[in-house]
Amino acid sequence: MNRFSKIIGLASGTRTRRTASTILLLTSVFLAGYSLGDKEPPPLSVHDMIVNHPDGLTSLVTPDDKRVKALARELKTPENAYKYLRDQIAFDPSLPSAPAGDIITEKRASCLGKSILLCSLYIAIGMKPEQVRVVTGEVEAGQGILDHAWVELEYGGNCLQQDTTDLLGTFGFDQFKGMNYTNAFIKRENYTFNNSGFAIISRLNMMKNYGHPVLTKTGF
Repeated sequence: MNRFSKIIGLASGTRTRRTASTILLLTSVFLAGYSLGDKEPPPLSVHDMIVNHPDGLTSLVTPDDKRVKALARELKTPENAYKYLRDQIAFDPSLPSAPAGDIITEKRASCLGKSILLCSLYIAIGMKPEQVRVVTGEVEAGQGILDHAWVELEYGGNCLQQDTTDLLGTFGFDQFKGMNYTNAFIKRENYTFNNSGFAIISRLNMMKNYGHPVLTKTGF
């Protein structure tokens, strides 16, 4: 091979290597863009459970809190307590649950917080724990399926289901008797609690034909 042929060969080899490098670079860029923007994300894997211990819920119902007792003395009746929660405690679904006394101080709460305070006030007014409880479930609202909470109160010979939020409307103290609220709005009930117990809601755990789970001291 003469000198000229060697030069041509070297030049061709260089061009080949450059072309290969360019192709490799473009392929890498394409694949990176595909994996970041165009490719379907991988299916979700099982994540760590967010655990809410039953005692963590029952401890939020605090009828003996001095702030709750003072407000209960001022309000005097369950009707007044209901109207106070509906009209004076703002509904803020972004807030985490908190003890009843703290909600009085903040004057705003989620549906669970409003229910916790109402339950606490009822007991502080004189209702027995077995007469009042917080109930949780799922409701279909404009945003889709949402977690929700309300109160069930046995009062004046009736079971009253009470929602002091404005998520589904503005309701009266005794507007929903029996299971009318659940039948109208709730897709599924989940669990119930007060300051003395916690129960999962199921057909095996009913009381007084109203759909109430029996609340007993738990061993948790």
